[in-house]
Amino acid sequence: MNWLHTAARLIAIAAGMFLLFAIAMEFLETSLVLFSVLLLYLVYCGYILPEIDRRREEHPGAKAASPGAENGDPGSRFSRLQGILTFLAITVISFLILHLLVLVMHEFSHSFCAYFLGWKPDPWNIIYGNWIGSRWDENVDYSALFAAGEGPTASAIAFAGPFSNIALFFVTAGLMSTKMVKNHRWAFHCTFWTCVITFVMVFEYVFTRSFLQHDDFGNINHGLGISPWPIFIVGTLLGILGLYYIFVYAVPEYHAIVTPHERPLQYVTVSAVSFVIFLFYIGLRITAYPDVPEWWCGAIGIAALFIVPFIASPARRWVQRSMKGCAVQEPPPSRPELSGS
Repeated sequence: MNWLHTAARLIAIAAGMFLLFAIAMEFLETSLVLFSVLLLYLVYCGYILPEIDRRREEHPGAKAASPGAENGDPGSRFSRLQGILTFLAITVISFLILHLLVLVMHEFSHSFCAYFLGWKPDPWNIIYGNWIGSRWDENVDYSALFAAGEGPTASAIAFAGPFSNIALFFVTAGLMSTKMVKNHRWAFHCTFWTCVITFVMVFEYVFTRSFLQHDDFGNINHGLGISPWPIFIVGTLLGILGLYYIFVYAVPEYHAIVTPHERPLQYVTVSAVSFVIFLFYIGLRITAYPDVPEWWCGAIGIAALFIVPFIASPARRWVQRSMKGCAVQEPPPSRPELSGS
C-alpha cells in the first residue's frame, strides 16, 4: 500500500501547488504591487525568518523541536521538503474548501433572514462568485428596503451575515477546547481554520469597511441612522482581542496538537494564518481606494504581514512555553490509550 500512499501524497502536493499558483495569479491580476508583496512574503517566511531564528536561537532545546533540521543528508533533506510541501498543500486545499463553506453560510444567513422577514421570495437565490471567494452576494435589494422606510429591517438582514460568523467563531473556539477535538488532530486542524476564517471575515469588514455606504456595516449604519465610528472603534478593539487569542493561544495549541516537534511545519502554519488575515483579507483592501476609504488599513495589514510571523514565530520562547502547556497529555497506563487521527 506504500505506492497508494505515495500517489495520494503526490496528487495532494500537485493540487495544493496548483491552487497556490492560482491564488498568486489572482493577486497578479489584482495588483502587481500586492503580487510582489506576496512573492517577498514567501521568501521571507520560507528562508529569511527561519534563518533569522536560527542565528538568534537561544533556547538550548530548540534543535530537538525539529529533528533532523541540521542533517545535511540529501535523502533526509528531500524527505523533509516533501513533508513541508505535503502539509502546505493540505493547508491550502482545506483553507479554500472551508473558506467557501463559511462564505456560503454567511451569504445564506443574509438571504434566509430576508426571506423570513418577507423581503425575498427565494432564500436560495444568491449571487455565486468565484472559487477564491470574491464577488459573492446575498442578492437582497437593500435600496427597496430603504425606499420603503424599513431601515431597521435592512439593518437586521445586513447583520445576519456577521452574526453567523461571530456565532461560529465562539462555537469553533469552544470546540477546540474539548478533548474530543484535541485528541483528533485533523478535526482540530479543520476546526482551527474554520475559526480563523470566520473571525477574519468579520474583523476585515469592521476594520476596513465600516465607513462604506453599502456592504454589511454600511447598510447597518444607514438602516439605524448611526455614525460608523462606534462600530469601527468597538469592533476594531474586539478584533484585536480576537487576534491576540488566535496568535497567542490558538496557533501555539495548533502547533502542539497537529505538528508537534515539526518546526518547519509550524512556520507554514503561522505564515499561512498571517497571510490569510493580513494580506488575503486586510492587505488586499489597499487596492480598493477610494471605494474603500480606509486604504491605510491595507497598509497596516501589509506591515503586520511581516511583523506578526516574526513575533509569533515557533522559535520564540513564549510560543514554546505555550505549546508545552497546550500539549495533549498522555493518558495514565491504567487507562486505554487515546488514538489520534
